[in-house]
Amino acid sequence: MSMTTLVILRFAGIFAAYTGLTVLLPAIMFRRILAGRGLSEQFLMCYTFGNFYIINIVFAVQLLHISGFWALVLFTAVSGILIWSRVNRVSLRELCIKTGIICKKILQGSMGMRGALYRVCNRIKAVLKRSVRLFYYKVICNTLQWILVGTVIIALFWIYGRNLLLTYGYCASDIPVHLNWINEMVRGNLFSDGVYPFGFHCMIYYLHTVFRVDTYAILCVFYLVQVFFIHMVLLAVMKLLCRSLYLPYAGVLVYILGNLWAKQTYSRFGASLPQEFGMIFVIPSVYFLISFFQTEKEKLKTRETKLLSGCFALAFALTLAIHFYGTMIAGLCCIGIAVGFCPRFLNKEYFKRIMMTGIISVFLAVLPMGIAFAGGTPLQGSLGWGLSVINGGKSEEASSEDITMEEMAARLNENSKNNIKSNNAKSMQTKRIPAMTETPEKIKNTWNMMAQRIGEFIINLPEQWCAYAVLIGIAVVILLGLIFIILRKTTYGEMLMSAGFCMGILTLLLCASGLGLPMLMDPARCSIYYVYLLILTLTVLMDGILYLIFMHRLFTIPRNVLSFILTVFIVGSMLHQGMIKMPGFGSDYVSNGALTCLSNIIKENKDKTWTIVSANDETQMGLDHGWHYETITFLRNMEYMNKDTKLIIPTKNVYFFIEKIPLNYAVLYSGSGQSISKKAASQSLPNSGGITMYQGEGRWILMSRMYYWAQAFKERYPNDMKVYYESEDFVCYVMPQNMYHQYNFAIDYGYNQFRTQEDKN
Repeated sequence: MSMTTLVILRFAGIFAAYTGLTVLLPAIMFRRILAGRGLSEQFLMCYTFGNFYIINIVFAVQLLHISGFWALVLFTAVSGILIWSRVNRVSLRELCIKTGIICKKILQGSMGMRGALYRVCNRIKAVLKRSVRLFYYKVICNTLQWILVGTVIIALFWIYGRNLLLTYGYCASDIPVHLNWINEMVRGNLFSDGVYPFGFHCMIYYLHTVFRVDTYAILCVFYLVQVFFIHMVLLAVMKLLCRSLYLPYAGVLVYILGNLWAKQTYSRFGASLPQEFGMIFVIPSVYFLISFFQTEKEKLKTRETKLLSGCFALAFALTLAIHFYGTMIAGLCCIGIAVGFCPRFLNKEYFKRIMMTGIISVFLAVLPMGIAFAGGTPLQGSLGWGLSVINGGKSEEASSEDITMEEMAARLNENSKNNIKSNNAKSMQTKRIPAMTETPEKIKNTWNMMAQRIGEFIINLPEQWCAYAVLIGIAVVILLGLIFIILRKTTYGEMLMSAGFCMGILTLLLCASGLGLPMLMDPARCSIYYVYLLILTLTVLMDGILYLIFMHRLFTIPRNVLSFILTVFIVGSMLHQGMIKMPGFGSDYVSNGALTCLSNIIKENKDKTWTIVSANDETQMGLDHGWHYETITFLRNMEYMNKDTKLIIPTKNVYFFIEKIPLNYAVLYSGSGQSISKKAASQSLPNSGGITMYQGEGRWILMSRMYYWAQAFKERYPNDMKVYYESEDFVCYVMPQNMYHQYNFAIDYGYNQFRTQEDKN
C-alpha cells in the first residue's frame, strides 16, 4: 500500500470516528429535543455537546486513574444510554423486561426465529422509512443549498486537503510537545507538564485509545478534520443569523478561497493545534448567547431557553477547556453582545440567568484542572505567563513553546515600528499644537493607525482603502442595527449591533499596542480570530442591506434569488480575477521519507525489536512500538574516541534516518536548501541544547556527519548494512543485528575527533 493511500484511509477513518462521536452519537441521544429544529441548529447543538461529552469522559477516567480502552468505551456507552433514555423518555426497566420476555419466548419455543426476525425487520423498515422521509425533506427539497454545501466542501479540500497528499508530516514546531503530553496520558499522567487546557489532547487521546490509531498519525491528519468543522460551524451560524438563504455560502467561500487575507490568518490551519481546535467553539458561543437574548421575557423560564443557555455554557466551557485564547475572544464577544442587547442585558431576569450560566460554564471547564491543581500539580509554564498578563504583565513574556518563529519575527518588526512611532511622538511633543486641533488630530491618527494595523495583519491587498473599508463596514453594521431597531425589527437590529460591537472590541485588541492598551494577545494570533469573525460580520452586513430592501414577506423569494445571484457573482469574480489563494503548508519539521519509513517499520516489525536513530521528532512518534536514539547523542558518543569507546544499540534492527537535503526546522540560514556535504561534516557539532541544534546550519552539519558515518560503516559492513528507503532528499539505512553478537557503531568515519594522537594510531 502506498503512503498516499494510507494517509487517505487514515484521514477517512479518523474523520468518520470523530464525526460519529461528536455529531451522530448526540443526534441519537437527543433525538426528541432535536425534532422540529433546522439542520444547522441541530448540527451546532450536537457538535457542541458531543465534544464536551467525549472530552469530559477522558478527564473523568484520567483523574480516576482507570483510563484505558474498556473504561472509555463503558463510560461512553453507559452514560450515553442513560442520557438517551432520560431525554427520549424511554424506561430502561420496561425495555429490559420486554427484551427478556422475547428472549424467553424464543428459548421456550413459543416464538420462533422467524417471528423474531419479522419484528426486527419491521423495526428496520420503520427506521428506513423515517430516514427516507427525512432525506426527502432535508435534502431533495433543498437541492440547490446542498449543491452549495458540496461546493464549500470541494473548496475546502482543494485549498487545504491537497496538503494531506503532498506533506505527510505536521506543519508546526510545537506538535512534538503536544504529542509528548498525549503519550503521557496513555501512561496515566494527565497534566504531565503542569495544569493546562487539555481538551484537545483529551480528544486525540480518545481517538488513539478507542480506535487504535497511533497518536502521531492522528496529529498528522487531524488538522483537516479541524479545518472542516471550523468552516462548517461558521456556515451553520451564518445560516441561522441571516434572513437570506444563500449569502452564508458566499461568506464561507470568500473565507476559504479568497486571496484577500494575510497569510498568518490561515497559515496555522495546516497543523493540528489546540488553538485552532478551540477556535471552533467561539462562534457557537456567540450564536447561543444571541439566541438567548433574542428570547422574549415571558419565555425565559421555558425549557427552550434553558436549553439555549445550557448550550452556551457548554460552548464557552469548551473554549476554556481547550485554549485560553479562544476563551479570551469568546469573552470579548460576549461583552460586545451584551452592549448590542444592552436593554435586555441590564434587565434583571436576563442578567441573572446569563451570569449564572457564565459561572456554571467556567466551573465546568475549570473543574478538572482545579482537581489536578488541588492534588498538587503545578500550573504549566504558559499559564503562569497568562496570569502575569491578567495581573498587568506584558504579553512579550510568553514562553518560547507557545510562540512560532514567524510570530517572533512579526513581534520584532512590530516593536521596531512602535519604537519609531514613539520616537516620532516624542519629537512631536516638542512642537506646540493648539488645543482645539489636538483632539481631531488624535482621532485621525488613531483611525489611520487602526487601518494600518488591519492592512498589516488582516488584508492581503495593496490598496489602502480596503483597510478603511473594513472599519467603515464595522461602523455601518452598527448603524444598520439602529435602523432596524427604529423599524421595530428589534432582535434582528440588536444582533447586527452586537456583531459590530464585537468587531469593534476585536479591533481594539488587534491595535492594543498602538493605542497604549495592554497587549493581551499577539496580533498575529489575534488576526486568526479577527478574520473568522469579520467574515461573519460582513455577511450579516450584506444580509441586513438585502433585508432592508426586501423586508416584506412578499419579497422573500426575490431576496433569496438576489442573494443567490450575489453569491455566484462574488465567487465568479474571485475566480475571474485570479484571487484564489494557493496556500503552501510544506513541513520544515518532518520529511515525507521519515513518515513513510516510520509507518513501514511499525508495520513490518514486532514491537520493541527496533530502534530509529534520527533527529528529535521521531522520539515520541514510535514510542508505543519501538525505541529512539537521537542523532546528536549518537554522534557525540563517538566524537572523542579511544580504543575502548563502544556504541551499542541492543535491538534486532537499527534504522538510520538521514536527510540528504536537511530541513530548516523553521530557521533559515545562508545556505538553506543545500545538500549535505563534506564541508558541513568537517565543522564542529552544534553545542546548543533543545531543538536549536536541529535548526538551520546545525541540522546541515548533523545530517552531513550522519551521512558520512553511514558511508564509512557501510563500507566496513557492505553485506549487512542496506538502504531501506531512498528518495531525492532522504535516505534510510537498516542494520540487522544478531542479538548475541551486536555491532559497535562507534567508528572513525573521518570527521570525528580523537582524545590523543596515540589513540588514533
